[in-house]
Amino acid sequence: MVIGNGFFSESREAALREMTERSQCEVRPLPYPTIGNISYFVGYTGDLYGQQLIQGRPLTRQIKHLRWASGWTARFSDRPHHQVQHKLQVLTWSTFVACRWMPDVRLEFINGNPYDVRPSNLREQQPVIPPEWAETMERRKEMYRSHFLDVAWSVNYVTGQSLDDCKDAAQDAFIYLCCEGYMDHQRETDEFIGLWKRMARFRAIDRLKHVSDRQEYGIIDEQPSHYMRGGYEFDWFRVQPGDKRQQYLRMWIEGNTPTEIARETGTSPSNVRSSICRSMQFYKRYFQHEIEVWNKLK
Repeated sequence: MVIGNGFFSESREAALREMTERSQCEVRPLPYPTIGNISYFVGYTGDLYGQQLIQGRPLTRQIKHLRWASGWTARFSDRPHHQVQHKLQVLTWSTFVACRWMPDVRLEFINGNPYDVRPSNLREQQPVIPPEWAETMERRKEMYRSHFLDVAWSVNYVTGQSLDDCKDAAQDAFIYLCCEGYMDHQRETDEFIGLWKRMARFRAIDRLKHVSDRQEYGIIDEQPSHYMRGGYEFDWFRVQPGDKRQQYLRMWIEGNTPTEIARETGTSPSNVRSSICRSMQFYKRYFQHEIEVWNKLK
């Protein structure tokens, strides 16, 4: 029985056979996280089908593709009254190669044809590293290899900590300085080596004092150990419980209004305002606790 551009089948297996005959290629279920009784199937050459149970029988419809200059795209529903649009090559790659949903994968066409979405014509884009970046990384790698033990033993001499802990401090300080903590044109100079040693010692001493003071006074951190304040780039948003609350607070601090945050995150402005209010109350209690701890340690 044919209904428009769709057809009824007695079972899902029969519907899959019918889709295979129509596409003249292998058809597999799309590993897309759908909600409800709608499921999707995609063929090796890019034919896309949507299937829904109607009174216990699967009704399958073929979904039309949208032609863009960059290739085919497909629009389909992932929840009631909502549609999403994805590139067709992402659908075939997720189904036949990755066997899991990969919406952020970057693909390129081997033969240059953006409308040939077969997985055999696709491959992941390789990041292009500028030559000057490669040269800079080689210089920093050589500097790290040449001075790492010298920095670690310097930290060991000053703090008396184990060599393994001193190596961790030296590694953390080097990563921080290379990524965001120092001027680019001075990263291969003797001045940088001296700053690396000082920062590694400061980090090791700060961690040692923090741990010993907490143990002496019997104070237990409310947050897990990875929240320990051993560095100088501590992210205070991470002490906030809940990923959504952290996200709302970050966006609010960046200058977004509650209405804009609600529009971006798919919630209501009242939820955003109440979440921000709870976050500020949490920080008030948190810092009050920190002040009491500091007074005990003085």
